[in-house]
Amino acid sequence: MYPILALCDFLVSLLSWFLIDWWAAVFADKAGWLPAKLKWFQTFDASLDAGWQDKYTGYKQPTGLVSRWWQRTKWLYRNSAYGFSYWVLGRPFDPALWTVIKYEQTAERDVFYAKGPDGQFNYTYYGKWGSLKLGWKAWNYWKQDHWSDKPWGPEWRVPLVFSYTPFRRK
Repeated sequence: MYPILALCDFLVSLLSWFLIDWWAAVFADKAGWLPAKLKWFQTFDASLDAGWQDKYTGYKQPTGLVSRWWQRTKWLYRNSAYGFSYWVLGRPFDPALWTVIKYEQTAERDVFYAKGPDGQFNYTYYGKWGSLKLGWKAWNYWKQDHWSDKPWGPEWRVPLVFSYTPFRRK
């Protein structure tokens, strides 16, 4: 089932890249939030301004309207169809139904592998070969040695994820 859902997620991301992301930022409010009708294309946990407000992303603070549109558009491309992955393809999350198989943090790499109900899983690797994220984002609930007691988003859900980047290395 996961390969079909990952393909669906990828296709919606492509649709977002080519048909939505380049113009949607125009409709964001002053705080960087898209209107409710575009929530499938917005991150639920950060406004479009998070790219330049977060010192770790490397985005530059906008100096005018065009610059602000560009920074917000880059954020949408970076997190394309994030809301779709959360609201449509995401699944309810109950920590009691998930088991951590492997959790390793070293100077060379971070690895997280967990299994959940109905074939759900989460595999996250961050190291020499880049960053790989597969399954459902359960690692966002993991706190070193236990599951969080608070939801990560507006609901107890885990979004679908299928991403690899060779540029983010440890």
